[in-house]
Amino acid sequence: MIRSRLKPDGLPFRVYERLGTRVYSIGYKMKSGVWAFRYDCPANDAAEIRALRRQAIEESARVVEDRPEGGFASLVQGWFAWQESLPASDTRKRAASTITENAREAANLVKAWGHFQVSEITRSMAYEYLDACLQATDKNGKLRPRPEKGNKEISLARLVLEYGIRKGLLEANPLDKVTKNKTAKDKRYVTNEEMDLAVEIGRKFGGARLIVALALRTAWLCVRRSVEVRALQRDAIKDTGILWQDGKNRRKPAVLIEWSPELSATIDEAIAIKRNSVAGTMFVFGNMRGQPYTKGGWKAMLDDLMRECEKAAAERLVGFVKFSLQDCRPKGVSDKLERGDTDTQDATLHSNAKMIETIYDRRKSRKATPAA
Repeated sequence: MIRSRLKPDGLPFRVYERLGTRVYSIGYKMKSGVWAFRYDCPANDAAEIRALRRQAIEESARVVEDRPEGGFASLVQGWFAWQESLPASDTRKRAASTITENAREAANLVKAWGHFQVSEITRSMAYEYLDACLQATDKNGKLRPRPEKGNKEISLARLVLEYGIRKGLLEANPLDKVTKNKTAKDKRYVTNEEMDLAVEIGRKFGGARLIVALALRTAWLCVRRSVEVRALQRDAIKDTGILWQDGKNRRKPAVLIEWSPELSATIDEAIAIKRNSVAGTMFVFGNMRGQPYTKGGWKAMLDDLMRECEKAAAERLVGFVKFSLQDCRPKGVSDKLERGDTDTQDATLHSNAKMIETIYDRRKSRKATPAA
């Protein structure tokens, strides 16, 4: 509780001092009643008292955070607020696209654990959560396991609880070393025929479907993430190529993907698509109103395109498996590796070659020259 001043003492709001018989103390008490800091010294040391008083007054101006109250749900909110408050240069700050995904994951965590106090979260609860993800069903009651999503949500919960330790709500993280669900990694490789069919069908229908089809091709040619392609702006198009920023870490240097005849033709075709009369022209793969696609809007148009591709493939008796923007980056990496390009890591902006090898390389076979 915060008591009122008994007499004016010249101290800032929430800074309190006490001069006892043997000990002098001064500190800042937050709204929750927790001391943000508290210092003490012998009551007969006048010089140290003056120094601590001056230090407390100075530090009180820098106290901006309080201990989250209200259980796990409030801790989640506190973590997001903390992320938002971090400066862009702080290495702990997550990319905007990651935070957007984290918000969806956090909604499920709060639904399950929001009514618990932070101290009530246990390791066994994490395993119950992961098991429930294996038994998840869709809105029609059909079994639809979500092991990978569950793993990501538990990872986020662990991160949030680590923030709780930082705020003094926990001494140890109960979700350390939780064994995640085993998942089968999708090694989908989009064939050239599938990519060509998507562009062909996009041209047949034009408009939004063509925008999506050309974005798929650009993601492949430039080995880019989906968030980077959907957000591509026209000022990134240079005389020598396209200047791409890392979609997850803006502090990384940009990479220039130089023009090839196919890439140049793809971008020219995307820019030439006629939008609505009042649409802006900032985004290369923006919607018909000239605005960047939302995740839901993009999914709807991609589903439309893929559905038409499946119909065309069935009529022609050729194979086709629907794919997304996320499948195009692995295709680009795999094609560059197969061709023997030495700039694959530079193109992806990955600092770790292991990520390319384990995640993006979808080649089904390797080729090598014989020993001498």
